[in-house]
Amino acid sequence: MLTSVPATNAPATRHPKRRSRRTAVGLLTAALAAGALAAVPGQASAAPASTVRPAAASSQIKLAQRDLNGLAYNAGDVDGVGGPKTKAATLSFQSDRCLGVDGVIGPQTLAGLTSVVKQVQAKAGAPANGDYGTPTTSAVKSYQAAHHLSADGIAGEQTMKTMGIERLVKSCHATTGLRARIVKTAKSQIGVTADSHKCVPGKPYSVCNEWCAAFATWAWRQAGADIPFMTYVPRVYDWAVAHHKWVGTSGLGTAKPGDLIIFGSAHNRYHIGVVDQVSGATVRVISGNTSNPARPGQYGVFDKSYPLSGSVFYGLVRP
Repeated sequence: MLTSVPATNAPATRHPKRRSRRTAVGLLTAALAAGALAAVPGQASAAPASTVRPAAASSQIKLAQRDLNGLAYNAGDVDGVGGPKTKAATLSFQSDRCLGVDGVIGPQTLAGLTSVVKQVQAKAGAPANGDYGTPTTSAVKSYQAAHHLSADGIAGEQTMKTMGIERLVKSCHATTGLRARIVKTAKSQIGVTADSHKCVPGKPYSVCNEWCAAFATWAWRQAGADIPFMTYVPRVYDWAVAHHKWVGTSGLGTAKPGDLIIFGSAHNRYHIGVVDQVSGATVRVISGNTSNPARPGQYGVFDKSYPLSGSVFYGLVRP
C-alpha cells in the first residue's frame, strides 16, 4: 500500500533494577571493548547480506578499467578508483550484457568483462587471460589492419561485429512488443478497486492482503513475461537480482515503459508498480493497492506521476 512507510513494532518497555553509575560505566566499557554493541535491526524488508555486492579492490578496478577502455566503453584513467567515468562505463557495459545495472564493479561484472575480453583475445590471437593490456591492444591493431578497419587497438562495435562477437545481448533487449503488452495489460485494470478487506473480487491478483506485488507480477505474466506470481515486494527484488534483471538506483534514468519499479530503499522496499511512461525527470506508474487521487481512503489500480528520483524509488526490474 502506497500511503506511508510501515513502522516497526516497538518492544515492550521494561524497568530494570537501578545500578550504580560506576557499574553501568564498567559494563558499557566492557561491551565496547568486546565489540558487543549491536546495530539497530532494520525493517523486515531489508536486503539480505547475500544480495549486497562486495566492493572491488583497487587491482580489480584497474583490471575492469583496462577491459572497459579496450572494449570502447571509455572508463577514463586506469587508476584503480571508481570515479564518474568508470561508473558510467560500467553502467553501459552492464546494460549491454544484461547484468544488474548498478554501476558497481562486482563479481558478475568482472566475470562478464573477462568473458568478453577473452573472446576478443581469441579472435585477435592474443593470450586469452581476460586482461586488455598492451599485448591485446597490439594484437587487435593487427587484426583491424588485416580486416581493413580503423587500427586503434580498441574492440569497439565494428571490430566486435567483424569478429563475430555479440556486444549487445539481444535476448534481453528485444522487448519492445513485450513492454507494450505489459503496459496495455496494466492499463486495462485502471479504476479497479479493493474492498475494505483488501480483496479485489473476481481478479486473479486478489490476495486479500497488500496486493501491489501480486498485481505487478500478474501484469507481467499476463503479457507473457517469464516471472513467478509473487505477493511480497522484497521477493520480487530477490528474484530480479538472481535473474540479472535488477537495475539499481543509479540506473533509474534508464527506466522504460513496462519495467517494474520498486519504491523505497534497501531497508524498506514497500511498493511496486509498472512504468507507464517517462518524461524527463517524471515517471508515471500504474500500480495496485495505491490510493485513489480523486477519492481519499479508496485503494485500487491507478496511474500516478512521481519524481524519477532515488528519494522515491529503489530501482527497476527489466522484462
